[in-house]
Amino acid sequence: MNSNQSEHPVKTLVILLNMGGPQNKDEIHPYLKELFQDRELLKLPFQKILGRFIAWRRTPKIQERYEEIGQYSPTKAIMESQCEGIAQKLDQLNPESAPHVCVSGFRYCSPRPGEMIKQYKGAEKIILFSQYPQHSCCTSGSSFCDAYRWLDKQNNADYQSKISVIDQWWDRADYTELWAMLIQRKFEEMKKEHGLNDEDIRIIYSAHSLPESYCLEKGDKYNEEIQGSVNRIEKVLQENGMRHEGALAWQSKVGPQRTKWLSPSTPNVIAETKQKAILMVPIAFTTDHIETLDEIDIEFRGYADEVVDHFARVDCFNMEEKFIDLCARLVIEHMKNDFKSSIRPCCVNCEGSDCASMRKYFSSSPVHYSS
Repeated sequence: MNSNQSEHPVKTLVILLNMGGPQNKDEIHPYLKELFQDRELLKLPFQKILGRFIAWRRTPKIQERYEEIGQYSPTKAIMESQCEGIAQKLDQLNPESAPHVCVSGFRYCSPRPGEMIKQYKGAEKIILFSQYPQHSCCTSGSSFCDAYRWLDKQNNADYQSKISVIDQWWDRADYTELWAMLIQRKFEEMKKEHGLNDEDIRIIYSAHSLPESYCLEKGDKYNEEIQGSVNRIEKVLQENGMRHEGALAWQSKVGPQRTKWLSPSTPNVIAETKQKAILMVPIAFTTDHIETLDEIDIEFRGYADEVVDHFARVDCFNMEEKFIDLCARLVIEHMKNDFKSSIRPCCVNCEGSDCASMRKYFSSSPVHYSS
C-alpha cells in the first residue's frame, strides 16, 4: 500500500527509523540544531546553548557540502521508495497482516515517528524498525528514546499495547551475504575495468566513528558489532575465493577536537595504502546520504587520488531488491515471534536518562547474539 494513503484502513504500520536529512538549504540549520541538542548523540555542557552555537557555526560549511551533492539529502526520497517496496512485499508475502503501510520516521527532521503514529493511529500493530543494523546509544538508542518520549507524553495505553521494535540485525546471514554480494560485484568490476588482480585492491570498510569513551567507559558495543560485521563479510568473501586485504576505519568525527575518537581514521587508513586501488564499503549505512555522497565520494576520493591509481565505492543498499526482501523478512519474522521487542541492554555505565524507561515501555528482552 502507498505510504500516503492514510485514509484507508491499516492493519500493520511499519516505521523505518533513521536520522533523516535536510531537503533544502533552509532546513540545514534546524536539522543541525536538533542533532547537536541530542544528548544521546553528544553530551555537552549547557547542551541547548552550546548545541545551538555549534549548529550556527557549522551551518555554512555544511551548506557548502550539500551544494556539492545537489543541495539536499537524498535519504528521504530513497526511503520513500524503500517503504513502497517493503509494503508491497509484505502484502504479497504475509496477507494475514495486510494491508501494510511502511513509512519513514526521522530523528532530526520531519516526518518524526510520532507524526506517523498519529497519522496512522488506527493501525492494529505498529512496528518501529531501526535502519541501523549495528546498535549504538547514539543512533538506534536515540531514535527509540525519541519515539518513547513522544509516546509517553500521549499517555495512551492503546499505543503501548500495539507497538513493538526491531533492533540490531548485523549478525544475520542474509545481511552478511547481501554485503558480500555487493562488494564482490564492485570488486570484479574494478578488476575488469582496470586490469587488476585481487591483491591490487584494498577493501576499506568505513563506519561512522564514536568518541572512544562511549565504547571503553560507557560500554557501547557499537564498535564490536561493526568489527563483527566486517569479520563475517570477510569470511564469506574469502570462501568465495577473493584474495585481498581488508581494513576497518572510522569516519565523520563531530564535536570538540580534544575528544579521542575510535581509530584508525579513514583518511589515515587511505594514506597508508600500498595497493594500486581502494574499494570503499560504507559498512554502517543502508541508504546514501551526505557521509557517503560527499565525505566518501568527494573528500576521501581526493585523499585516495594521492596514493592509489583507482578508487571506487560499493553502493549502499538503497533500492537493492535483496535489501527490500531482507527488510520484509525481518518484519515477518518479528510478527511470527509475537511482536516481541528486543533492544540491546543498556550500556554497563549508561548515562541516558530515558534508556531504562524506554526499554521498559517497549517491554524489551535482551538481544541474544548468534555465534
